[in-house]
Amino acid sequence: MSAPFGDTPMGLTSQILNIGAVLTRKAGLRVPRYQRPYTWTEREVRELIQDLWRAFKRNAPFYFIGQIVLVKNNGKLEISDGQQRLATLTMIFAYCRDRLPARAKAFQALIMDGDAPRLMLREQDAGFYRGFVQEAGQMAALAEHVETGIDSKDLISAAARTIDVELRNIDDRELDAFMSYVARSCTLNVVDADERGCAQTVFNTLNKRGSPLSGADIIKSDLLENSNLGDGDADDAARQWEEVEALFERENFARLLYMMPFLLTGEQLLSPGDLAAFRRAVDLAGGVRKFLFDQLPRYAHALRSIFACAVDVGPASADVNRRIKMMSQVEAWDWAPAAIAFLAEHAHEHERARRFFQALDRFAFACELSVVDNRLQEGRYARAVKHCGDDKMLYGPRGALELTETEHLKFIATLNKSRKKDRQRRLLLIRMEAALPDGRLLEMTDDVTVEHILPKAGGPWWNERFPDVGMRTELANLLGNLTLISLAQNSAADTKAFPEKRKIFFSTIGAPVYGLTADFEGVTEWTRDAIERRHERLVRILCEDWGLIRGDESKAA
Repeated sequence: MSAPFGDTPMGLTSQILNIGAVLTRKAGLRVPRYQRPYTWTEREVRELIQDLWRAFKRNAPFYFIGQIVLVKNNGKLEISDGQQRLATLTMIFAYCRDRLPARAKAFQALIMDGDAPRLMLREQDAGFYRGFVQEAGQMAALAEHVETGIDSKDLISAAARTIDVELRNIDDRELDAFMSYVARSCTLNVVDADERGCAQTVFNTLNKRGSPLSGADIIKSDLLENSNLGDGDADDAARQWEEVEALFERENFARLLYMMPFLLTGEQLLSPGDLAAFRRAVDLAGGVRKFLFDQLPRYAHALRSIFACAVDVGPASADVNRRIKMMSQVEAWDWAPAAIAFLAEHAHEHERARRFFQALDRFAFACELSVVDNRLQEGRYARAVKHCGDDKMLYGPRGALELTETEHLKFIATLNKSRKKDRQRRLLLIRMEAALPDGRLLEMTDDVTVEHILPKAGGPWWNERFPDVGMRTELANLLGNLTLISLAQNSAADTKAFPEKRKIFFSTIGAPVYGLTADFEGVTEWTRDAIERRHERLVRILCEDWGLIRGDESKAA
């Protein structure tokens, strides 16, 4: 019998479904044009697979991967939230479809409904995704696909490579059992809304409201109430906790708290709510009293100084804070636990801090630019946390932050190649600006854009001087051809001739002239030689700042 006021609000329903049921809904799933493209990196793909694998191996009855929000529109279900997970899981099923011919029909049924894709990406990516993922037999080709320069397509290709790396060593029978488990036991809370406004409200509520620190509150209660502290000590510990918590926004305090087991023992906390694992780490590192009165406050103040770029390491402070500011522009904050661990223990060792943060800066960007194998990054960072006070373990042969010979050569080669990915290109230029003697410390959120001095698309004035299209494209994407200017300047410069661009770069009232632009103020002709000379000079400056130029290379220069 229904309650007097009804069971559910009109226009909104919610249900728990497994991924198989979600993908095979009759209405079909579509990513609307207003949604962002595919953005998951190798890390997110790898973590999803590994989390599912751990659940499978421990025979968990289900593995919950969160909510998705769908809105009905013209007979289709638009994905308001959940695109990345659904697109990645579809790729995982497609990999298994291509690898396990006897099971291809069953897996393809999760991907295609006859001739119709069950998941339709945005128009810009739909054809690429259908041709390589949803049509059978193309996942291997997708994994080997050459870089296109379009971030969403390149990330889809990178996801295919990561899926192959993570699953290739599982034998066929176990892979079949694993994927059957995923289809059956990987569950989501599916929220259906009848209109976009309703879906957006639900999405905002799911992501912005509630108490993200409920797990932290449970940890606090356990540490204070179940650790045999006397009443006086428990009261002091509670005050200490609240003082530390007040240093941060709630979300950032949660980030610190969930990082603590890694800082204390080098072991990741796989789930924020894993109280037993948290207590085990605290006990291994000296117990509750030491954690509450010593470790938590020290690590908290270290993280606070990192957030503020206000680290005090004596005469090395300016250099260290400059590097922290630049590492903060990298998407993954994997470097942060090592920085916290070092500052909590060794901030008084000033010159040692200078060396440590140069190495950490170098390693963080090596990871960002895929110089370091993504499967090895987590282990290397864990060793850096554990051995932050042992220079031999950090910088010696096979040191956690020391690049191998292969990584060293790959890093320099990466800096020297044409840059086609927008975010990486901008990030590198911001980092290069910071390495220049008169450069500024910019952020990815600043009004600063990448200007191709020789335009990528050419132009009448440029085509006359660079008639070879292949060479023009290659030169246009070299770091030596790039600079940083405001968005308004970028629009004004467009494909104008170099003399006109110079006026925009150096004479726009109110627009800053960054170090990267001032660097070529004396250049009056923009030629291949000018680009290559500038490229070589800038890459050398950046390599010297990162300590990539070793003794023999420096002499040769």
